[in-house]
Amino acid sequence: MRVIELHKKQKATKTKAEMDALIKQMRKEDEKMVKGQFEFTEAEGGFFEFCYRIYPGEPIRTIQLLHGEVCDLPMGLIKLINGTKKKIRRYANLKVEQQGSGKINIPTTYETTSRIRFIPSEFL
Repeated sequence: MRVIELHKKQKATKTKAEMDALIKQMRKEDEKMVKGQFEFTEAEGGFFEFCYRIYPGEPIRTIQLLHGEVCDLPMGLIKLINGTKKKIRRYANLKVEQQGSGKINIPTTYETTSRIRFIPSEFL
């Protein structure tokens, strides 16, 4: 006979004071202003508008950035902008024909490209 007991895994939780200190440190890091240039690679010459709120209790902000604009943005927003990617799916075999009926061939590989990017002025 075999008996297996399942237990919930214990999570390593932090106290409220530790979490508040961690959030305060992250907020201080994310509020640091950085000057740089915004690039909208999908629509050069266009603008990119979005709303965001990172930490609870903050107001919701609407940001509109123009392609090629040089501006000051907080570091937390720059991390969000530079993390925006899209997948472009590709077929490994370039000669792929879809049948009118039957099995549909799906792309086997993909590459990720950046939709928008913010380049700090120290790298320009």
